[in-house]
Amino acid sequence: MKKIALVFFMVLLVAIAHAQCDGTKRPIVFMHGFLASGDSYAKQIQRFADAGYCTDRLFVFDWNSVSGNAKKTDSSLNAFIDSVLIKTGSSQVDLVGHSAGGGLGRGYLIDSLHSIKVAHYVHLGSGKWFKDLSWYPNARCLNIYSSADMVMGGRGGEIEGAKNIDLKDKDHYEVATCLETFKAIYSFLNNVREARLPDLPVQEEVYIAGRAVYLGDNTAMDKAMVNIYAVSEKNGHREPRKGTATYYIDEKGNWGPFLVRTNQHYEIELVPVDAKERKISYFFEPFKKEDRHIYLRGFPQGNMISMMLGAIPSREDQSVLVVYSAQKAIIAGRDSVTVNGMPISSEELSPASKTVISSFIYEDGDSVSSGKMIKQLKLAPFIGGVDISLPVSSKIVNTIYYNGRVLHLPSVASSQKILLAVFN
Repeated sequence: MKKIALVFFMVLLVAIAHAQCDGTKRPIVFMHGFLASGDSYAKQIQRFADAGYCTDRLFVFDWNSVSGNAKKTDSSLNAFIDSVLIKTGSSQVDLVGHSAGGGLGRGYLIDSLHSIKVAHYVHLGSGKWFKDLSWYPNARCLNIYSSADMVMGGRGGEIEGAKNIDLKDKDHYEVATCLETFKAIYSFLNNVREARLPDLPVQEEVYIAGRAVYLGDNTAMDKAMVNIYAVSEKNGHREPRKGTATYYIDEKGNWGPFLVRTNQHYEIELVPVDAKERKISYFFEPFKKEDRHIYLRGFPQGNMISMMLGAIPSREDQSVLVVYSAQKAIIAGRDSVTVNGMPISSEELSPASKTVISSFIYEDGDSVSSGKMIKQLKLAPFIGGVDISLPVSSKIVNTIYYNGRVLHLPSVASSQKILLAVFN
């Protein structure tokens, strides 16, 4: 009885904290970079919510970073911001852009009619500019970059007149996702010295939801299906008695919400409408906080991404596994990542210059598990590939270590589906 009362009290504390969110704060619109989606900001949105922002004032703008038209994207961003202003009743938004999304943000401000809708602009890990717009002075801009960002290199750096912060040792993705960036953005937007996050208790259950989109262009996978399964921490096998759910993707790509237990591992399976396309199963560590920005990505057809991933095998005797690091790159010398005991974080496989976010693991066709980089993915931005044999057997459990954390995935033929181990 005491345990039930304690759990109720902890849930009540969290509910009270979120019920007291400040509905007067300006809405924030976040923009992702190349090959990314709104989940780039999932952690930051959780932090802003914990710090008092209402979640209905935090928005992500998903855009086609692969083959989009710049003029059309700018028009879509303007329409999106207009919809946010109408929905929230605010006269302005605060705008945040990372990497290529930073170029999008800066381009938006060049139009003086657009810029009047933006109170503050935050530029993350993106190219510096050299002109102070009279209608939007640099003093209204926060520029966060990192000397260790190997993607931007000399193109990033200090912008005269803006508030500049060098994170020094963060990689390209961390510039958008890390706690230091949250604190800097919160302080800048709210004109306070320090951002403080309350020490909220972990709830026993939280809601998750998200979108299903095609990689790169972020178009919705309308009518695709999402299956959610509780799985064993030891082997990744499904445990139907502990909870399952099925959702059909709507025209905007949305799925959920689904109530999960915070001590449970989960598999989220994406089933495309076209039966010829393979299923993709995402395996997650337990969700500790509400997360409504979980993105499931299908493989697109007919663009540069589909050509790049066209070499992924479809076999009955081998698995294909992807290690996805959602909040930071996998970098040799800093990170320790292995798949079934074989390293995928060496200087050859994940140098800082490549900034690997997703590493594809499969046998490349020569029947040798060499552990070397897969040639077809050598030049792909943010994507790596390692030649490791993953034979299919009901007795095999694939073990992925990531900086002391571990996920166990089942053995499944690549002709049936692709497996993803997600480390948030």
